[in-house]
Amino acid sequence: MRIPKLQSNQYSWFIRPFLWLLARQQNKILKPAQILGRRPKLFTATLLLYKTINRKTSPIEPYIHALMSVRVAQLNQCEFTIEHDSKILRNLKNRLDKDKLMDWTNCSDFKPKECAVLAYTDAITDTGQHVTDRHVDQLRCYYNDDEIVELTTIISFQNMTTKFNSAFDMCRKTR
Repeated sequence: MRIPKLQSNQYSWFIRPFLWLLARQQNKILKPAQILGRRPKLFTATLLLYKTINRKTSPIEPYIHALMSVRVAQLNQCEFTIEHDSKILRNLKNRLDKDKLMDWTNCSDFKPKECAVLAYTDAITDTGQHVTDRHVDQLRCYYNDDEIVELTTIISFQNMTTKFNSAFDMCRKTR
């Protein structure tokens, strides 16, 4: 990591319980949370956004959410997130794995809805692409406008977190 984590007692008093809870829920210390914990207001805002995006009442199916998250992590080469979210993806759908997702355009395992979501994810994440009316029209076959806003927020959040992880050299498996 390019920025060292703090000692437990150096974190703000109200950040410590969150770091403890995250470590307990994940069965490991999440290094990105430790780094972000250095800035309590940013940590709190990011955590609130994370909790909002990952709420149980989200209209976006957990499987689609995980599919987008892993795809963004692949495009941004963040092994940390790929490994973390691939476990969720495997638990939700046994028929797909992260290797098939690498070359999703040439894999017949993906349904049209999944292809529409993946094409949109790629267009947002890959700076060489642009979102087109066709991308949104394809999504409208499966989602209303409010749900498309939610999809876009999930993809954007994943881009932010994988870029954050990359900037601090947390993307490699060995870290």
